[in-house]
Amino acid sequence: MSKPIDEMTIEELRTRAAEIRTAVNEPNADLNALDAEATKISERIAAYEAEQRRREIANRVAGGEGTVIRTFADNRSEEVSVDSKEYRAAWLKKLQGVTLSDAEQRAYTNANGAISTITANAIMSVVRDRAPILERMTVVYSAANISYYVEGTNNEAQDHTENAAITAAEDTLTKITLVPAEIVKLIEVSEAAKAMSVDAFESWLSRNLGEAISRKINAKIIAAITAAASSAGTAIDAAGVQTLLGSVKGEGVAILCNRKTLYTKLLPIQDNSKSSIVRFEGAYNTARVYGVEVLVDDNVADDTVLAGDLTKCIAAMAESVSVRQSYDIDHNSYKYLGVALFDVKVGLSSAFSKLAAA
Repeated sequence: MSKPIDEMTIEELRTRAAEIRTAVNEPNADLNALDAEATKISERIAAYEAEQRRREIANRVAGGEGTVIRTFADNRSEEVSVDSKEYRAAWLKKLQGVTLSDAEQRAYTNANGAISTITANAIMSVVRDRAPILERMTVVYSAANISYYVEGTNNEAQDHTENAAITAAEDTLTKITLVPAEIVKLIEVSEAAKAMSVDAFESWLSRNLGEAISRKINAKIIAAITAAASSAGTAIDAAGVQTLLGSVKGEGVAILCNRKTLYTKLLPIQDNSKSSIVRFEGAYNTARVYGVEVLVDDNVADDTVLAGDLTKCIAAMAESVSVRQSYDIDHNSYKYLGVALFDVKVGLSSAFSKLAAA
């Protein structure tokens, strides 16, 4: 490398990523070093893209700068709803341990201390950003136990002779029961939290709680798919991947593997002299194997490649995350507990298959 990864531009990072894709095929390639470097480059690119997204969002709302926001001084506190900007500020200040004004305290009391809708949405936004597999799945937003029916056997339509009797197709449905259970993350911060601005505190809280909860959600999803997937073999080579992809059906088929397996197992099967088996396409250089998108998740075990129709993986989760706070006098610190409700099950196990080295 000509310069450290932290000093590279986005263009240089993508160029180096392309070089690594070629380097892994060299006979004497140091795969461990290349894997470590690829991980750092991916993280750096993700950071660049996140910053760009923040700028784009800021630019879209830039026209609203200078708009006067209602305050408690010119509104009755009883009329302030939990989805208002005023309540958001009061709720976050209460969480920080900052003394509220009389009007703010009345609004907080009238709402029974319910989490600000704006802050809850901010946390859930982080969860969704860091758990991209959720976008491909079937998600039911419910905190209660639910039964969900997944289509099993679906017989094709039939030709019909006019006036002839029609026999109903013997289609099947698979019933699954989802029981959302708590996922919790406890974080602690010194009383210095009081010194943060409301915006900075919300950003810190959303990032720390959202990222931790999303990691657990990702782990649960991968565990459910891995347990349900049938074996398509043990060899992660061109023939093995062909068998894997040929054993699953559906509109939302994707490949799942961790970063190490992508770079050390899937990339080496590339053979440009015959066909471009592995490609990196799109603005984010997403990997595709035989045209099927690869979703990288480090919860997948090493030397394991999963494939299947993610719409057959069903999740139930509460629409928002709740946050609870307490003061620890022994440490002079505040503790914040993020609580999400989530459950996931595979509705049709035949929709998933895997290659796992013996």
